Amino acid sequence: MMIFRLTLLCGLLWAGVVQAEVPAVPDPGAWSALPADRREAQAHELRQKLKAATPEERREFRARLRERLSSLPPEQRREMSERLREDWKSMSETERERLRAERRAYIQSLSPDERRALLRERREMLERMTPEERRRLKRELER
Repeated sequence: MMIFRLTLLCGLLWAGVVQAEVPAVPDPGAWSALPADRREAQAHELRQKLKAATPEERREFRARLRERLSSLPPEQRREMSERLREDWKSMSETERERLRAERRAYIQSLSPDERRALLRERREMLERMTPEERRRLKRELER
């Protein structure tokens, strides 16, 4: 019985340690208001922490992030989007390519199931967008 309790306690402690490694979902409004260099440094740190997380923990993180973003008023989401888009446009092509490469490397570090889930999430997001929003996104991506 003592071994069972000790094993259970170790399991709970280990679960607590693993949970501690998964980063908290940042406040989207505060995060988007940061200067671009600080925001990118925090995003880089977040990606590093997520690389160390399990696939289930990353799924939970993405679900919490989606929940937090969807709880924001539409106007606030639009303002954040515009601010981030302006920051992106003001970056040099070299800086944008560096960020794209970092993002691609992160995606490649995920399991095939996680990559399929991200693709599915992206498709669902596109389906929820209005035709005007999709056209604007397409124009932005073509630049």
